[in-house]
Formats: sequence, C-alpha cells, structure tokens
Amino acid sequence: MKGIDYLNFIADLYDIPAGQRTADIGRYSDAFELTDNLGSPIGSYSHGMRQKLALISAFIRRPRLLILDEPFVGLDPSAAHIMKGYLSELCQSGSAVFFSTHVLEVAEKLCDQIAIIKNGKLVQSGPTAELVKNASLESIFLELEGER
Repeated sequence: MKGIDYLNFIADLYDIPAGQRTADIGRYSDAFELTDNLGSPIGSYSHGMRQKLALISAFIRRPRLLILDEPFVGLDPSAAHIMKGYLSELCQSGSAVFFSTHVLEVAEKLCDQIAIIKNGKLVQSGPTAELVKNASLESIFLELEGER
C-alpha cells in the first residue's frame, strides 16, 4: 500500500470530507517533508517516515483524545519540533494528548499533567508545576527509582 492510499483509507474510515482530507494531508505531509514519498509503498519507508505517516494519520482525524507511545522515537529534530507544535495545537483546540516517554525533559516541557508509573503502579501524579516545583522531573524520577 502506498502512503497516500493509507491516509485516504484512514480518512474514509473517519468520514473525513474530501476537501478537508486533501487540505490536511497536504498540510501535514508538507510539514513533515513526506509529500514526495506518499506515492511510494509504505514498505520502502524508513522507521522515521513510518512514524511521520502514523502521526499524519492521527492528526487528520482531529481526535478529541490522542494516545501515543514514545512518539519521538525515529523522528529527526525538525520533525520532533513540528510534532510538538501540532500536539500543542491539538490541546489548545480542546483535545487531550496522552503519551508515554522515557525522555523526561520532553515530558516536563510539554505536559500540563504528569504521571510516574513504577512497576506498573502509579506512584506520583499531578500538575507538572506542582510535581517539579524546585527540582527537575529527572531528579524526582531518580529519587523514586532509589526507593526500590
């Protein structure tokens, strides 16, 4: 399947009108520098290109809730920066984004709320500003790690 076929398939599943679909696919694929590759088979894509395609498929749906697992893995710095902007835009429109990451600096800078899970159990959660106060999220996490 070609990248454009996949995006149109997703758009069909979510009944995205033709005009909106064309505009959004164009907007996001241009921003992620994937437009020239949409006519190629997905099997020929690098890991980063597949990650970008998955993100585009999520953004064109304009979801009320977006759940991502390690969304920055495989992205170059430019694509990661663009994705942060789109995640922020999504939140500002009233949607919620829930993502897991091991990159604590990213979580600290992007998230309004943080939850730290240790051995499958929630050990800390709350507004980012309240959790970090005068420390970094990394130092809090490392302190919790010491409580094994």
